[in-house]
Amino acid sequence: MKDKKRIAIIGAGAAGLMCAYELGRLGYTPDIYEIQDRIGGQGFDHTLGWMKVMYRPLKDPLVFFKKKYNLSFKPLNEIHRVKFYSKNNSAILEGKLGYIHLSGPDKQSIYYQIYPHIKNCNIKFGEVVNFRQLNQDYDVVVMANGYSELTELCGLWNTDVAGFVRGATVYGRFQPNTVYMWFNTDFAQHAYAYFIPWNEKKGSLILNMLETTVHGADICWKRFLSHINWDIEISDIWETIHALGHVDKYFYDNIIITGGAAGLLDPIFGFGNVESLDSGGAAARHIAGIGDYHKDIAFWRHRNDNALILRRYIDKFTDEDFDKMLELIKTPMFRTLAINSPFNMVSILPNVIKKVVSSEKIERILYPGTKEVVSDAKYK
Repeated sequence: MKDKKRIAIIGAGAAGLMCAYELGRLGYTPDIYEIQDRIGGQGFDHTLGWMKVMYRPLKDPLVFFKKKYNLSFKPLNEIHRVKFYSKNNSAILEGKLGYIHLSGPDKQSIYYQIYPHIKNCNIKFGEVVNFRQLNQDYDVVVMANGYSELTELCGLWNTDVAGFVRGATVYGRFQPNTVYMWFNTDFAQHAYAYFIPWNEKKGSLILNMLETTVHGADICWKRFLSHINWDIEISDIWETIHALGHVDKYFYDNIIITGGAAGLLDPIFGFGNVESLDSGGAAARHIAGIGDYHKDIAFWRHRNDNALILRRYIDKFTDEDFDKMLELIKTPMFRTLAINSPFNMVSILPNVIKKVVSSEKIERILYPGTKEVVSDAKYK
């Protein structure tokens, strides 16, 4: 072993498992404390999309992880088509757009693709731990629990988007390479709903909402199902608070904050699988003295800053604005940028959106304090 450094990891989700994997490769033996009796993140299975356009200039996430971490991830399918629907419009984007992965305790999930490759690690399941006690018992603690509760207790968390998600596993007849997205204020407010298939018979149907209650989510869910009117069988309904935000700093005494706990989730769609995996690996390299955590996650921090600006514009969209957005998706310029261009669309789109949204809305488009959060954030 490299040294006698004692390392604890809180959580056996994406960031925690990747951190343990990379530490094992570097000669360390960490302890993982997982509150559930198995790996699998939040405990429910659902599909998610690794959309290439969200990670540029990173061309392909699969190639990135193979080259940087020597990990070969196998997706359920490639994404060849995304169908967008607003209240009065629709659009289709086609091409090699990304990959479909599974998140959760299912054996096909991204977690179980990492788990067999982890060496020299002690995983303690069913452990309810106190991070302050671990802080005393270990030389380094990696906070990779995926949620904001612990960083809130540290006084570091800032909520940018207070989301609420309800989803379900559904059965029917689907195109395994086609993803659906809906933008409609009747049921999704200023957020969205989406469907990502597992295969031709099974998929995940998910509704994202903003600042709502359980009762409000139930009403929106029923409106959503009525609106799409699909011939499907619904099972395994789940729901969760989905707070998106950022932290003031990524180190708290001898604690390194990673993944969702660090706010490394995309503020537009709430996906964070790729970011969480890479931040877990970055934490391991920092611990081993061969990386700088701040520098290694800088791309994700700055990408999320730009994405938050875009999110603030979308938060103020009317159904007419969503209709215009889909009209933009139909243009050859957008298709070229989204499919073939190496440019970072998250940086470009806020300026494009300004031209889509009516000029009288520009002055009220950002929430109070947003400019300060985005432009003056200090990463310590």
